[in-house]
Amino acid sequence: MRIKLLDSKRQLDIQQNFHLPYLAAKVLASKQLCDEEIKELLASPILSDPFQAKGIQEAADRIYLAKQQKEKVLVCGDYDADGICATAIMVDALQRYGVNAGFYIPNRFKEGYGLQVHTVEMAKQKGYSLLITVDNGVKAFGALKKVKELELDVIVSDHHAMEEDFPCFCLLHPQLMGEQFSTLSGAGVALTLARALIGDVEEHIVYACVAAIADVMTVKKETRAIIKLGLQYLRKGAALPIQMLANDRYPRWNETLIAFQIVPKLNATGRLADLANANNTVRYLLLHNREDISRMAKQICDLNDKRKAMSDEMVETARSLVHDEYDFQLLFHESFHEGMVGIVAGKLQEELQKPVMVATLRDHTFKGSIRSGKLLDLTDFFQGCKQDLTAYGGHVAAAGIGFPFEKKQNIQDYVNNRMKDIQLQKEIVYEAVALDSKEISMQEVEGLSMLAPFGNGFEEPLFFLQNQDILEEKLLKKGIHRKWLLKNNVEAMYFNCQDMKECLSEGAQLSLLGNLRINTFLKKRNVSLFVVEAFDKQMQNEIEFDIINKTVE
Repeated sequence: MRIKLLDSKRQLDIQQNFHLPYLAAKVLASKQLCDEEIKELLASPILSDPFQAKGIQEAADRIYLAKQQKEKVLVCGDYDADGICATAIMVDALQRYGVNAGFYIPNRFKEGYGLQVHTVEMAKQKGYSLLITVDNGVKAFGALKKVKELELDVIVSDHHAMEEDFPCFCLLHPQLMGEQFSTLSGAGVALTLARALIGDVEEHIVYACVAAIADVMTVKKETRAIIKLGLQYLRKGAALPIQMLANDRYPRWNETLIAFQIVPKLNATGRLADLANANNTVRYLLLHNREDISRMAKQICDLNDKRKAMSDEMVETARSLVHDEYDFQLLFHESFHEGMVGIVAGKLQEELQKPVMVATLRDHTFKGSIRSGKLLDLTDFFQGCKQDLTAYGGHVAAAGIGFPFEKKQNIQDYVNNRMKDIQLQKEIVYEAVALDSKEISMQEVEGLSMLAPFGNGFEEPLFFLQNQDILEEKLLKKGIHRKWLLKNNVEAMYFNCQDMKECLSEGAQLSLLGNLRINTFLKKRNVSLFVVEAFDKQMQNEIEFDIINKTVE
């Protein structure tokens, strides 16, 4: 393990120039940001003119024509949180605009991901003349050819990796829309088109905010403004369907709460497509009646509870299949639920710090998900065996895959051979800001919120507190978690540390690595360090420390 302790001489300049609290300035100094980047980071969120995005004018003109000609428009969505939010945004915008709009999200088990040929044929039969894909489309080569064959028009709006040209009336994609729009999720692209049609709608911005967090989009440029605004609207009570999914009656809305409380519930209907229908989740997001929202929210939460129980069981099974000697874990089991292989792959990838594929067998075909934690670029890793795959697509760190039963050995051999030429960075490396407990106060930690939202590309800062005296210790949940009291009334919360040595106890002296937050529990507010790693002196001797002085001219 290595810890890079970040330091900079710019802290005082940043504090004075931008009128920031000491700790917030220290974090910005450590992130090596220039003044222009800091200005953008701290600025009030303002969404860009949607017509600055390439393709938006063309798409808006085609939709205007559909409105004038009273055409029927079908929104073709995806079954994850991003796709569900994108579908809700697009359908609501079209209907408000005066267009006769319907929508359809495929069943992930019976139909698979993305726009399908039979969906296009169904649309033609039902009188739809314009299709709009959201959060999918760039891989739907067969379906897009069918669109052309049936003389329909299609606007493809997607943010997934593109490989080749394909036929469509108009393409909206962050790679093409312009630099300011380059970080958008599928719902972010849908929001940009919706704003071009009807202007800003708070619920739409909230849904795009949730989607950006769900898809772990880079928190910069337009996406940062979307998340900031979405959180502001949630805090003042907007988007009742999202409000009703929170566990708490009065939630403290931030990006962490959305990631852990909202996103899994929106994903649940898509993951458990044998028990639920993702189209109903879109209908839920479009509801306005409080009683209807409350009733459906309970159904979604109950389904998510079932999903959690099934997921825990799958994780245990998957752990039993791990072979430590392989740098890319391929885990197959017939009992795995197809809708939750991604959750299990993600959990094991974090535990093992290796790429992980988790797959189940369905209709003589393996269907699975891969998580790499950015140790590998999954957009091109499987290029050499494309001929053996029936399905593949995703992002750099996450992908879905499918291949026939008889190709299993081919895939295993391909992965193992490719990994011979790849040296994974197995060493865990943390970047942290060195801190003395004397620098911590309620006011300073509250000041860190000025830098939010945190996320991909602008991670929540880690702090390193060296040689801290443990004044008091409490074991929680029979020793699964620990709470320590440090100097200055700072609490340190360490979750899932039941395997820690006995030396981590009251009276010991520890060095701690973690995130500083205000912890609100039982209506009490305390400064808490949420610990990621804890070391006694002996353990600390085994860690490699780098002191990095960063300077930006």
